Amino acid sequence: MTCLTLSLLASNDISLRLNPSFYDEATETVYVDVEVRYDGRGQFRLADQNYRLFYDSDLLQLKQDFSRSDLPQDLYSQLQFMEILEGLEADAVNQLSFDDQLGFINFNIGLEDVAHGGIAIEKDDLWHRVAVLNFAVKDKDMLSEIVWSETGKTDGYATAFVEIMEWLAPNETEPATINEYVAASFHPENDEEKKNIDVYPNPSRDFIKVSFLEEFDEHLSVNIYNSLGIKVITTTAYRGANHLNIAITRLIPGSYNIEIVNPTSEMIVSRSTFVKID
Repeated sequence: MTCLTLSLLASNDISLRLNPSFYDEATETVYVDVEVRYDGRGQFRLADQNYRLFYDSDLLQLKQDFSRSDLPQDLYSQLQFMEILEGLEADAVNQLSFDDQLGFINFNIGLEDVAHGGIAIEKDDLWHRVAVLNFAVKDKDMLSEIVWSETGKTDGYATAFVEIMEWLAPNETEPATINEYVAASFHPENDEEKKNIDVYPNPSRDFIKVSFLEEFDEHLSVNIYNSLGIKVITTTAYRGANHLNIAITRLIPGSYNIEIVNPTSEMIVSRSTFVKID
């Protein structure tokens, strides 16, 4: 009876978000986080995923080499692009507002450990980054948008839509119900955070150098978080410093967020993203 009650209370509703996390002015590329949030009760064990999205390929161009899965490599496959189309003709219908030069991406992340399942996500965990996409920005004076392939909103262009599977038991999964799709909209010229810090080399194997592009009058905390929002490195940038070297050798490959925090006001001064590679 107890098992039946737990089953009735279970919910596998999730939300998806495309989050432009960092514009690299040096390479004129933008990093876009692909994020999942669990909206149900109990836990959600993330299994196979198939993502499909559209963008204006007259403004953006996908960079496969710097796009990657951000999930644990012992549990999941690498990001696999199934289809990439750019320069397609399009009409301004449904969710899409691109007149032409339509871009389409279909990519998968598979669960390798089907016997034990994937990572467990709880509602209080908020957003989980599962992948990072990198796009070259062709025209930084224009507003760029990336939208999900979504039932009812992009039917005219898609034969299939985003699918997220929940792991239930060994070799047993079921599709999750997607409650919300949050699209990406960004304008590099309006990104004030890019003026605060510069992070390079990016991607990097051994270390990163954080350069401060504005002077600051007090010590700052520098925190690095993994894709699950866990703080993995914390250090201090002392007053008057113009750069900080951080060793990242012990980090596993993946994408990481950097937050520069004023410890007095506890306000975030700047954010950035970098990729650790093998």
